[in-house]
Amino acid sequence: MKKFLFLLAVFAALSLPVVAADEKAQVPSAATPANKSADKPAEPAANVTSDKPADTSAEKATENPAEKLPAKPVLPPSTGQITFMTGEVEVLAFGKQKWEASVMSQKLSQGDSIRTKKGKAEITFEDKSRITLKENTSIDLTKLKDTELKGDTIIKLWLGKLRTKFTVSKDLSTLQIQTKHVVAAVKGTDFITEANEIDSKVTVFEGIVSMADPLSGKELFIRAGDYATYMSSIMGQSSPITSDQRTKDSEGWDNKPYGEEAPAPQQKAPEAPATSPEQKTQAPSEGGLDATFGAVSVDGKTYYMMSFGYDLALGKFGLGVDVRLLWNDDGIKQDDWNNLSKSLENMFKYVRYGHKGEDIYMKVGIINEASLGHGFLVRRYSNVGIDVYTRRFGTEFDLNFGSFGLETITNDVAWERFGAGRVYMNLVPKFLQVGVTGVYDANPAKDKLKSPGIPYNSTDPQAAPLTVYGADAGISLINTDFFSVLVYGDWAKYKDHGEGMALPGVAGKLAVFDYRAEYRIMDADFLPNLFDQLYEDTRPAIFTNFSTYGNGQKKKGAYGELTCHFGTMLSLTGAYEKFDGLNPYVRAEVVYKGNLIPKVSLAAIGFEQSNAGIVTLKDPSAVAYAKVGVDFAPGVVMVFIVKQTYDPMLDAYNRSTMMAMQLKL
Repeated sequence: MKKFLFLLAVFAALSLPVVAADEKAQVPSAATPANKSADKPAEPAANVTSDKPADTSAEKATENPAEKLPAKPVLPPSTGQITFMTGEVEVLAFGKQKWEASVMSQKLSQGDSIRTKKGKAEITFEDKSRITLKENTSIDLTKLKDTELKGDTIIKLWLGKLRTKFTVSKDLSTLQIQTKHVVAAVKGTDFITEANEIDSKVTVFEGIVSMADPLSGKELFIRAGDYATYMSSIMGQSSPITSDQRTKDSEGWDNKPYGEEAPAPQQKAPEAPATSPEQKTQAPSEGGLDATFGAVSVDGKTYYMMSFGYDLALGKFGLGVDVRLLWNDDGIKQDDWNNLSKSLENMFKYVRYGHKGEDIYMKVGIINEASLGHGFLVRRYSNVGIDVYTRRFGTEFDLNFGSFGLETITNDVAWERFGAGRVYMNLVPKFLQVGVTGVYDANPAKDKLKSPGIPYNSTDPQAAPLTVYGADAGISLINTDFFSVLVYGDWAKYKDHGEGMALPGVAGKLAVFDYRAEYRIMDADFLPNLFDQLYEDTRPAIFTNFSTYGNGQKKKGAYGELTCHFGTMLSLTGAYEKFDGLNPYVRAEVVYKGNLIPKVSLAAIGFEQSNAGIVTLKDPSAVAYAKVGVDFAPGVVMVFIVKQTYDPMLDAYNRSTMMAMQLKL
């Protein structure tokens, strides 16, 4: 036993220099609170006595240089200060065991922890960087820059919501926000980080944020105007910030007590119940120059194509230009440039102000998937149909005045044929909304064929004006990001034809699902959702004759629609409608955007058929479409698009195709 104690004493004596050196180099962190009391620096290793034998020549040669080159002293970390607070804010000082209420202008040091309950706080650091904690947020100041404002800053976000405005330092050091799932690293930017037990989310307003998964090592760069969650970052995908997100994310960050926040710069519209899942349209990811080279089919002819496009986003304004030149063995497609109007139309995609869902939204140009109200009459309307080459000056114009508002759509300001609008009132804000809708088509048969080679004229019965009007009401029972329920009812009537209603209807969101279900009662010659993405291709509307269905008895049946989102990588949509004694309506769509499939960044396929007694492409009510994007190199994508319908008069398919190499410049 004595020998063992003697050996232990010798070992401890020999270890003293190493321990002293380690203590000198150690930097305090939130993970080692017990060390905070050791504020005094450790004694230099040279002053520690040792039982080492007298120096030999070899040992002396290695020790002398260290004595001549003393270690560079470690600079103490910088500090932060609470520059704004309201409500309940607490601080756990480094090395302490008890949380204490914070005070204005309180100094904060490396290793301190801060949490908010029913309150918020702003912390400003010596380099002028700022972080703002929303309510129910808890963080650790794991590491701060040194007093020369050099080195990285690391903040651990345990729970809640944190907004960061980071100042670039001379040494280009970074800021890291660490959550349970990811590490967000930046160099000079404005972004929000959210964390809970099951997920993390980063939303970027300025600059670029690197979002990395510490386990897999996968890294995603999120640009200004985009956001990503933990799961989508693993899939390599970020998404544009929607108008609803912009509104929500902009609230409550100004230095005012709760209940006195300044109004957000963008308001959700309408303020009452959300009308339908498909109307919550994402703001387009705009910006950039691209060039496309390939081939396209137009009016049954194949042309070589070269185009140069540019999308400009400047604040609320957006502009899309796409100058296309088509040619084949007969030469350049002259009718694209034979007058000023056609030339402008050939070059122009859109100009817009704001985004769908904001107080003021206006767009002129190509209209894609526009809906009014709950979509009972106008749902997913497109003013160009299946032809990917068509250019038109359609319009969308929305106004939201809080207590009431309007939504409008036209197919082409130069053509002046089709228009639709809805006026709504928020009788109980965020709860009860009512609206009326009107649709008018001056000549549904314009530019369509009665038989091969014979155009319609104004005396043809199907060329008569088409007028539709309706009313709706909706009650928002629940409206959260995870779960929402909208209960609604719709009624509509075609002039000189039948009427129909959807009552009750329910729509909303549950986790990864968007859902909709309606019970419908309609006259035999009533057509729901007539004005959709196929309307411009399938005009004129052919109303069911009373004699074809139960001598004019009403149709009764159900409509259902379900979309499942697997992060931002994959979405599956299915829709089905069935009336007693009639063939069903079916729709299915699969959209993939990700990096799991080598070289394929985009793939989509869809099918829709109204009279689906037999599901087939050879039906005038059927449309099929597909799109594939293959990455050849960074910024170089081969795109293939095809859309197809069927013309029973000609017993032929109407097909629009495009295959092109797209370069992001």
